[in-house]
Amino acid sequence: MQPAQRLIIGFASAGHFLHHVLTGLFLTLAVILEAIWQRPYAEIIALWTLGAAMIGVGAPLAGWLADRFGHARMMTVFFLGIGCASIIAGTVTDSAEMGLALALLGGFGAIYHPVALAWVSMTAPPDARGRLMGILGIAGSIGVASAAVIAGGLAEIAGWRMAMVLPGIITIIAGLALLFCLITGRVVASNHQPGAEAAQAVANEAARIPWGVLIVLAITFMLGSIAYTAYSTALPKWLSDMLLLDSTRAAQLGLIVGAVMLMGSAGQLIGGRLADRMPMKALYVATFLIKLPLMFLAAWFGGAWALLVAVVIGFMFDFAAPVENLLLARYSSGRRRGLAFGLKFAMGFVAAPLGVNLVAWAYGDAAGGAPALFLTLAALGLVMLVAAMALPRDAGARTASRAVPA
Repeated sequence: MQPAQRLIIGFASAGHFLHHVLTGLFLTLAVILEAIWQRPYAEIIALWTLGAAMIGVGAPLAGWLADRFGHARMMTVFFLGIGCASIIAGTVTDSAEMGLALALLGGFGAIYHPVALAWVSMTAPPDARGRLMGILGIAGSIGVASAAVIAGGLAEIAGWRMAMVLPGIITIIAGLALLFCLITGRVVASNHQPGAEAAQAVANEAARIPWGVLIVLAITFMLGSIAYTAYSTALPKWLSDMLLLDSTRAAQLGLIVGAVMLMGSAGQLIGGRLADRMPMKALYVATFLIKLPLMFLAAWFGGAWALLVAVVIGFMFDFAAPVENLLLARYSSGRRRGLAFGLKFAMGFVAAPLGVNLVAWAYGDAAGGAPALFLTLAALGLVMLVAAMALPRDAGARTASRAVPA
């Protein structure tokens, strides 16, 4: 890779790590603030509602702005904006101010996924895009796993305010470093604009690609978001029941769930590497084929076997992520790729609450718990499998990908 490409991957990976750290800090600090502010936990955690909503609602706008003004410029806005918002959250004096600060944090947090994924897909070497998408995914997974540790550790050492302020300062420093690279030309500020001939090729190829392809991907994105949200939401409860853990040993359960998720996250790197070497449709279909029997096993298996099943299910969810992103990049115009990724994450935001409610229904009095949940997830997986099989063969898709400027 060229030096500029390495810088882009470095900043995008750091951004993914910092995004998940900063958006996850409050989830742990809410427990601490419950005692400090003498307010119910439910009231405090609800302060994150608007911020969480902003991450999804703001994604299409962030992607559209990046398509117009440059992905690197928008990434600079992300680093500086979310860093400042985190610092503000660490200096508030009451819950109303905290709610506004968290909304600001969520608004700037909406920038990362649509902008960074489009940025990397448009600038990475064609034969390494999958591998690099996998690296971005691993960086985000480490951020998710680190957020609680960073929040709890800093709060214990220097107080809850420093737990928000210090990560914010580090994020601003990263933004200033990217700004320096833009000013000095180490990273190109403007997006690649194709010439007339390339633009015509894009238009001609877009006319031949059926809109049905994008509809298929929308179906798999939506149902996949429901399934993943339901699985990750139920994972602590499911493992606690299957392993017969003491409900008072929260730290033990947290370590087990964190370890399962981290082991599963290796699927992003492996899925990305294989996507550079194998037909993506076949890989995508395979993820649903493998998850189907695993969901049936999860419905009935208990004991230590549940740990193995949980790791493999998580692995396959993460395995599919870079393949999905590359499929979306393949079928979206380079001029609107940021918007395309923004719409994907907005769909995920809309679908995610359905996953949470699916867990609530499954563990209700009448549904039956884990068997009901995982059999429902298997049914969703079957629909996604049928949809994925409707994608065109990779030979035609590779032609399309060459026509789209990277």
